[in-house]
Amino acid sequence: MTTYMINDCTESLNALRKDAARLQKRGLPFMMASVLLWTGIMFSTICIENINERNFFIFCSSALLMPLASAFGKMLGVNIYQKTPNPINKLGFLCNINQFLYLPIAMWAYSAHPESMLLIYAIIFAAHLLPFSWVYNSRIYFTASMVESIGVILLGYRFGYPVAMGFIVAMQLIVCIRLFMQVKEDEREVESND
Repeated sequence: MTTYMINDCTESLNALRKDAARLQKRGLPFMMASVLLWTGIMFSTICIENINERNFFIFCSSALLMPLASAFGKMLGVNIYQKTPNPINKLGFLCNINQFLYLPIAMWAYSAHPESMLLIYAIIFAAHLLPFSWVYNSRIYFTASMVESIGVILLGYRFGYPVAMGFIVAMQLIVCIRLFMQVKEDEREVESND
C-alpha cells in the first residue's frame, strides 16, 4: 500500500512540475533577460576602466531583470507575476529570490575587494540556476549552473573578465535555445493531448 501512495505522490508532484514548466515556459523569459544583462556587463568590462564605476553599473543593471523578463514574458505569452495555487510556482519564485540572499557577499566584495566583485557576482548568478533543473525538470539548468560556475572562474583568471563574461553570454544563449526547444515540445504535447 505504501508503494502505491509514494507512486501517486510522485505522479502528482511530476504533474505539478509539468504544469509549472508549461505555465512559466520553463523560465525562458528570465533567461532571455539574462542574455541582455550579461551582454551589457560584458561590454562594461571592455568600456568602463574604473573598477568602482563598472561595479556600480553592474549592480544598477541588475535592476533591469524584472522589467526585461516581464517584456520577454509578454512576447512569449507568459505572465511572470501570475499567482497560481501550484506550489511549484511558489518554489520557483523562492529559488529565484534565493539569489538575493547571496548578494550581500557581492556587496562586501564591492567595497573590500572590488576587483573580485564581478567574479563573485557571476558565480552567484550561475549557482542560482541549479534548483531550476528540478523545478522545471530541465537538465540545461543543471549543466549551465555547473559549467558557468567553473568556466567563469577559469576563464576569468586565465583570460580576463571580458572573455569570462562573453562565456556567460554564450552559455545563456545556449540555455535560451535549449529552453525554447523544450517549450515547443511542451506545446506540441499539449496540442496532441487536446
